[in-house]
Amino acid sequence: MKQFVSPQDMLNKFRNPHEIYTQQTDFYYEPQSDANIPKILQQSINFFDDEISKKTKDKLIEELRQNIIRWLKLYQSVEQEFAGELAVFGSYRFGANGKDSDIDLIILAPPQIDRELHFFQQLPSILSSNSKVTNLYCIQEAMVPLIRFKFAGIQFDLVFACVKKIMKPLSQSDPVDEKSSRSLNGLKVSDYFSKYCHQKSYLSFLKFIKAWAINRGIYGNVMGYLGGISWQILTHKIFQLYPNYSVQGLIERFFFIFSQWKWNELPVVIQKCDEIWRNSLFEQQQKQHNVMSILTPVYPYINSAYNVSNCTFTIIEEQLKLANIIMQKICLSELQWSDLLKKIQFFDIYYTYLQIRALSKNKDDLIQWKSHIESKLRKLNKMLDEGDVNKAIEFHLYPKSFQTDYVQGDENDTPGSLFNFSESFFYGIRIKDEELVKEKLDIENIIRQFCDCLEGQKPYFRVPENLNLEIKSLHKDQIPKKIKSEL
Repeated sequence: MKQFVSPQDMLNKFRNPHEIYTQQTDFYYEPQSDANIPKILQQSINFFDDEISKKTKDKLIEELRQNIIRWLKLYQSVEQEFAGELAVFGSYRFGANGKDSDIDLIILAPPQIDRELHFFQQLPSILSSNSKVTNLYCIQEAMVPLIRFKFAGIQFDLVFACVKKIMKPLSQSDPVDEKSSRSLNGLKVSDYFSKYCHQKSYLSFLKFIKAWAINRGIYGNVMGYLGGISWQILTHKIFQLYPNYSVQGLIERFFFIFSQWKWNELPVVIQKCDEIWRNSLFEQQQKQHNVMSILTPVYPYINSAYNVSNCTFTIIEEQLKLANIIMQKICLSELQWSDLLKKIQFFDIYYTYLQIRALSKNKDDLIQWKSHIESKLRKLNKMLDEGDVNKAIEFHLYPKSFQTDYVQGDENDTPGSLFNFSESFFYGIRIKDEELVKEKLDIENIIRQFCDCLEGQKPYFRVPENLNLEIKSLHKDQIPKKIKSEL
């Protein structure tokens, strides 16, 4: 009879990122055979590109590459061997990219190309002159600054790294500054994972977990949840520990282990690094009040979960624990795999919701304004973490915006002085301690500070008077059916 390993003993063992566990010694659940994989993964595979859509996207990437190389050559000196390069990294490179997910690109440019002057000021104008480019927006304050835009309807995130010389592989190019180093980290991580993604079980496992995270509303780095790199590191950790397991066994281990992980004590590490460096990095992250630490496997070892706040961590942890319960019932044939992949019914969970609504007089300005608000929501998450707020109230941000244009005759809506175009973000609200709310908390003041922050940045937009902001609470019965149907 196999002996059950306690979670604490198990987690202590996992401090070694290269220790392998076998079914014979540490696994008390017999995974099913892989014969049912196609049926089990059918729902998750529907998220991902087929051959036709992938070929279309490949052509668009090559077209973008040619355009950007032409732009880089304008600044190439005679003695320089290279003008620059455009490379793909992230989920798309592995074939684990969702149909509606963005594609990550990086420009590697020579030292004379300036991030602020050339990348953020000149390049957006050049891109916007192409009729295929829409919804362009610069996010300069992010940990990894980027330009976000749609090209022929496909979402792209474009980052920039200034390098001394182009190397092969591209990820080994020498960055000239810290921002370039952080930008290159995504490319380095992609190179690290690329040698594993040809394995069918690895890719199927990764796709399943990504589909689950998207369905459960906990996917999205910008909004304070876990992004693609974080989910890949977590799945890789399980694959690293159980390299010979079936996909079903890997999925079971994933939820069993990470539903019990001591996130405040143990960073997720998949590549050995210097012990002193790792300890100092973890201490630094604790000082920065990082609630999760999921370290990238290449230098510099960045915490890919740096945007997670207490309120988003609570939701992630709840979903992992719920998935583990469902998974164990699947093992006992009490539930089906479809129960694990069910979409979260966000607008049925709470009685009260906080609506943050970006309004504009035209669609073009709305894109800029909505994207700006989206990039600041993680700051609101942090503000809601302060003091006793998180103890008294649960705030659950859904990581997607919804179109909420004013419709004449809708009793739950009011026209905003011709601000007829809008998109909204929603927080679900649950009171955990009513006495604490009554005695100490002033949520309105936090919301007011957030509004003042956004209003203060309006002058930097092209036509500030075209923009408006509305924040209000709604009962769940006031949520329009059209929005609920978009989940």
